[in-house]
Amino acid sequence: MSLYEDRFDTDWDHLDRDEAMERAFALGVAASLGHHNEDEYEAVHEAMGTNYDASIVELAYKEGKQKGTERKRAVDNATDTEEIWETVISAELDDVEPADDEDTTSRATDLPSAVSDLPEMTDQPDRDPEQTEFPDFLE
Repeated sequence: MSLYEDRFDTDWDHLDRDEAMERAFALGVAASLGHHNEDEYEAVHEAMGTNYDASIVELAYKEGKQKGTERKRAVDNATDTEEIWETVISAELDDVEPADDEDTTSRATDLPSAVSDLPEMTDQPDRDPEQTEFPDFLE
């Protein structure tokens, strides 16, 4: 049984876009580790009703391959492929906080810092009474 089949059931009838994206990502990670499952990828790809959804599945697959390859390069060659699989999948799909020694790059689903960090310019300043009064020459 492959890494993908241990985590995901391959006996499905229908997938929504989010499920298909997760599966495609996982298939990409597995492919980067040498566990190709072309039949399952084709089935997930064909399950999408629109070309837009199908292209998103392709992108998720490519991102999974990239993340798996990056992680494989970042760790020692003696690291087990199952450990790399669990690290990448749990970090991307399970929203687990990475450990200190792991890669802390941003994910595609993270909010940009302009949205997630509240800027100081939205804070209301303290109003000085002199700022709200008329100037001396108008009184």
